[in-house]
Amino acid sequence: MLSKSYPKDYLESVVALGFFDGIHLGHQAVLNRAATIAAEKEKPLRIITFYPHPRNSIGHNHTIKYITTYAEKYQCFQSFYPGCEVYFLRFNRQLRHTSSESFLDRINQWFRPIAVITGENFRFGYRTQGDQIFLQNFFKKRGVETAIIPSISLDGDVLSSTMVRQLIEKGDIKKVNKVLGYPFSIRGRIVKGKQIGSQIGFPTANLLPVSSKIMPPHGVYFGFMNWKKGEYPALIYIGTKPTVSQNQRRVVEVHISHQICQSLYQERITVQLQHFWRLEKHFLTIEALKEQITIDQAAFNAYLQHTQGMIN
Repeated sequence: MLSKSYPKDYLESVVALGFFDGIHLGHQAVLNRAATIAAEKEKPLRIITFYPHPRNSIGHNHTIKYITTYAEKYQCFQSFYPGCEVYFLRFNRQLRHTSSESFLDRINQWFRPIAVITGENFRFGYRTQGDQIFLQNFFKKRGVETAIIPSISLDGDVLSSTMVRQLIEKGDIKKVNKVLGYPFSIRGRIVKGKQIGSQIGFPTANLLPVSSKIMPPHGVYFGFMNWKKGEYPALIYIGTKPTVSQNQRRVVEVHISHQICQSLYQERITVQLQHFWRLEKHFLTIEALKEQITIDQAAFNAYLQHTQGMIN
């Protein structure tokens, strides 16, 4: 049931419960409260989440795509809350048929919480019968503090992972980042391409996003590329490269300097999207593609100058 073995030292802890896909501002409100209590009580913060998405494990026709993959989610947790412990509970048939009381009893035994924090919409147990009132009553009997964090609204809409997915699919990157509180990112390992970008004067580093990751519309974006040696402005293409390939496999191409591209093969990088520029196009010739990329690069340079001017 646990992808990481449960704590063998049985230290008391502060527990944050939720699926937390995307770790948007609403999730951060839950996690921030848990982190604050953990610091005040000088107890470890334990974040309890799940995989796969419950709807993906019970035969729904529509598969839920993830805003943050497991690796991305873990990386975000560690970045936002250094030193936290992260546990993924496998949402399988056994967990799906566990009663609400049995589920909380296991949380209580495994993690010894002195406080449990969750969002107001968190549901658990067989047929999601467990709610915030059930959770509060269960832990009150055991002397455990609870905090149920209300949902957050932005521009009149309640924040949710579903809302974020819809915004990503629309390509509204600006609002996606506003709701997340940080740039929407894609993490992966650089793979060797056909070097067509280098041949036409625009070298790229290529990564193949996992199929379970939700992606914005195919097109060109402005953003940044992060890896162990730093952060670099990047012109980013997401799509199937219809002009130069018949392969329908989606790829993320990151255009940065040739010297940096040469150093990235097999490295893991994180691509941050900041601004949507244009939709994917099919060009009749490589020359036409090259001309469009020149226009894209000029627009990206202007964007960088504008944003830098706003910062200064």
